[in-house]
Amino acid sequence: MRFSFFCFSAIGMTFLAGCAATDPAQNAYGTWTGKLVTEEGSCPKDDLSMLKVRGDHLIFNPGMGPKVLRGHYKKGSQNFHAELNEKSMNNSVYRQVFDAYPVGQAIGGTYASPRCRARVTLIRR
Repeated sequence: MRFSFFCFSAIGMTFLAGCAATDPAQNAYGTWTGKLVTEEGSCPKDDLSMLKVRGDHLIFNPGMGPKVLRGHYKKGSQNFHAELNEKSMNNSVYRQVFDAYPVGQAIGGTYASPRCRARVTLIRR
C-alpha cells in the first residue's frame, strides 16, 4: 500500500513539474493577457490586452480593439517589440508602439500612441 502511494505521488509530482509555467525569457510562445494601466492620456483600460507569440512573429492587441501591432520574436530574446504605423486623415503618421521584457513568470512593458501611454503586465493563458 505504501509503495503504490509513493509511486502515484512520484508520478503526480513529475506531472506537475511538467505543467509548471515556462520562463518567458527562455520560451515566450503562447498567449499572454493583462490590463493596461494608464500613465498618460486616454488608453483602452477596461478590456484585456493580448500578446500572442507564434513562431518568429508576435502580435499585440491593446484593449482587444480593432488595431493589431506586429513584430518579430527570436526564441530566448529579452525584448518584445511590436508597432503599427498608420496615416491619419491629415497625412501625418499615427504610430503605436509596444515594448516589453520578461519579468519573472510574466512579461512587463509599455504601450504608447499619440493619445496614450500605459504600462502592462501580461501573464500566460
